[in-house]
Amino acid sequence: MPSAKRPNFFGDGPWLGRSGSSGNIMIAKPMINSLSYAKTAPNSPLHSPTSKSPPSLAPSAIAHHSQLKRHFSSTFMLIPEDSELREINDAKSRRMANGGTHIHANTRNEKYPVSKLHIILRLILWWPLLIISVCQRFINFMMEKVWNFKSTPTFWFSAFLWLFWKLISYPLAIVKHILIILHTPAFERRRKKRTILISGGSTLQALHLARNFHSAGARVVAFEFEGLFALARFSTAVDKFYTIPRTGQEIANDYINALIDIVEKEKPSLYIPVSATSPAYFDSLAKPHMELAGCQKVFCPGAQEVSILDDIGHVLRKCESRNIPVPPYRVLNNKEDLYRLYDSGFMNNFRNVLVATGMNGIIDRQKLILPANKRDLRMPFEISEEKQWIVLRDVPGKHFVTCTTVKDSKVIANVTCAIQSETRNLIPEENPEIEKWLNEFFEKVRLMRSLNGHMSFRFVKAESNGNLLTLGARVGVTLSYLCYTGVQPRVVAKPCPHFERRNSGPMVQPKHFLPETLAQTIKNPTVKSFEQLVGTVLNKREALFAFNDPLPYIAFYHFQLPLQKVSNFLKRYSSKHRHGGL
Repeated sequence: MPSAKRPNFFGDGPWLGRSGSSGNIMIAKPMINSLSYAKTAPNSPLHSPTSKSPPSLAPSAIAHHSQLKRHFSSTFMLIPEDSELREINDAKSRRMANGGTHIHANTRNEKYPVSKLHIILRLILWWPLLIISVCQRFINFMMEKVWNFKSTPTFWFSAFLWLFWKLISYPLAIVKHILIILHTPAFERRRKKRTILISGGSTLQALHLARNFHSAGARVVAFEFEGLFALARFSTAVDKFYTIPRTGQEIANDYINALIDIVEKEKPSLYIPVSATSPAYFDSLAKPHMELAGCQKVFCPGAQEVSILDDIGHVLRKCESRNIPVPPYRVLNNKEDLYRLYDSGFMNNFRNVLVATGMNGIIDRQKLILPANKRDLRMPFEISEEKQWIVLRDVPGKHFVTCTTVKDSKVIANVTCAIQSETRNLIPEENPEIEKWLNEFFEKVRLMRSLNGHMSFRFVKAESNGNLLTLGARVGVTLSYLCYTGVQPRVVAKPCPHFERRNSGPMVQPKHFLPETLAQTIKNPTVKSFEQLVGTVLNKREALFAFNDPLPYIAFYHFQLPLQKVSNFLKRYSSKHRHGGL
């Protein structure tokens, strides 16, 4: 019969013994000595390095280590249990059961006392610290949203440009006020003047308008949309500058309300819309409201007249009905009409332009140069009976653009500029044929009401037959206005009843841009080029620079143009990533 005795895994010897099956473990005396020796601190008498006698065993130590738990598993583990620690834990558990939380708090307060000043500071700083914490959370949230590869360059470039411009604009404004004090006498600044309101304060033509009316003795107020460079703000000719929200077809009422607010504050006697950064249609809608609000005159046609003059389809039909020659064109009602023009050969050997008609042409001013081959056509716009387009043939020849001042449906002033084909520069010239065409147009084309305002016409003189053909019209002030002198404001609004046009001097004077003139002089250093360079500055023929108003020149060439180039780069970058991700 096999023996029921289990094998001794620890071996025989003085380490461990076992008796019966009660689970009590009998430890030999050498084992107890070693355990007590291990628990003794090195600096205690039991473990003194100078003592040569073996370490003695205290009775308390024997009591501590005389009880062991048994771990009922496949092997045995010795887990010592200190009786004193067990008693302390039992006492703590009893105190917690009897409200030990308050005791613990009191003990903590006694150990770390809190002063009244500390409590007051915490009460005072609670709200500021809360606000700071909320701001930190918000900043972290926004940083997570914007910190990705596609949006990071655009966001940080825009933020840097915005901060840079804010830091620069205030010193420029201070310099502007200093120049006004130096160049304008005190009695002239205090004199009561008529107020002229001008739109499009970011454009060169608005700046020139402000200078001309300021030289005529008027007080000029200008405004521009948010997000556009406020060039006219830094001119000494502008007394006050406003910024209004952007407009659109759906929010035209906001634009009208913004103009009414400016009229109620400034009480202008004349409003001249430039209509370069916004269509003239919105100004025509605001015209009756502004006149009721206190503006004496709005130099702009009505809404019905603008809807005819700003629509290329209406202008071409009006000219055809009055036997005025026009270039070849076709009306498109769908994309198949455009494809059929390619198949019929209408597009061959000519430059053709796709122009929107109706409200799309009036408000959005959409235009697209069509490719010569049908396979290269990419049509991003909708063509339908509600959104018609016109294919207008750009007949080879010399191109012109005008800035025409019309009062009571009569041309009172006009400047015609030839467009250079290579550089697209505007060269003013006298053209009797265009003057005759304009007079005949306003005589033959009669609308519901008489016309008042600035208008622009584009012409081409065909090389084949020499006919003068119109390529469209726009209501507003174009860049050709830079060639007007200070006489033009006196014709629009007579400063006094004794003013006579024939004794006032020339209406048009050629203007040049100084950087282009300087570059041409360096490229071709001749006597004539040096005379033109000197005359541009001394004879006040520079389009932007003026001795008593130099800040717009600095702001345009050193801030507006670089910022515009960076903005165009960011738009192309965003468009490239957007189309690349699709």
